[in-house]
Amino acid sequence: MHAGTRRARAGIPHVRVPCLEPGCGWAEKYSERTGVRIDGTDCVTVTGVCLHHGPYEVLIAPGHGGYLDLATLYRNLVKEITLAGDPDTQHVMVKGGDWVFGSHLVDGAHQAVAMSHGILPARLFCPQVVTDTGAKLSKSLIREGHASLPTGAEPWMLDTRRWPGSLAEYAEQLLTLAEVLFADPRHSFRSYSAAEITRMMSTTRSRTAA
Repeated sequence: MHAGTRRARAGIPHVRVPCLEPGCGWAEKYSERTGVRIDGTDCVTVTGVCLHHGPYEVLIAPGHGGYLDLATLYRNLVKEITLAGDPDTQHVMVKGGDWVFGSHLVDGAHQAVAMSHGILPARLFCPQVVTDTGAKLSKSLIREGHASLPTGAEPWMLDTRRWPGSLAEYAEQLLTLAEVLFADPRHSFRSYSAAEITRMMSTTRSRTAA
């Protein structure tokens, strides 16, 4: 990256910083309006536009407390390298099943920096929720209007407030479903359609009713 202000474009790593307003944390996913100004060898100013609070600016420098929010692939690499620096603790990272192949790229990056696999965190992959075509159920695409809710899926999958019951009942059914899935390791190697998740959430007998 050269000195001056650079704008993020599709196809390059997304560097962004969260909004500074207390309790906000907004960070534009694709960094379309993110600006980066290099002010020295150890000082960078990142600007962004919060959906709720407007333009903001964050200084990234030693002792200032600002931090970069990276795209998912790079963020996973940084997390695993950081955790590897604590050899006395066995760290476990939980990922969705769609990250099986993405983890191969992370492993390649580890090899490039000569990291030992013996001290890296263990990975646990959870079942993936897919559409009736086998594609990953993308909440972001549906919310942004680029995809429709697939057949068999229910609105509460995107907004828990639309669950046909109380929040406590939703949480109880979700915990019960998790117990069913984790009761057999082979569930972690499968994908489940949104329609099947709907069926299980609706028909699985809750623990309190047992």
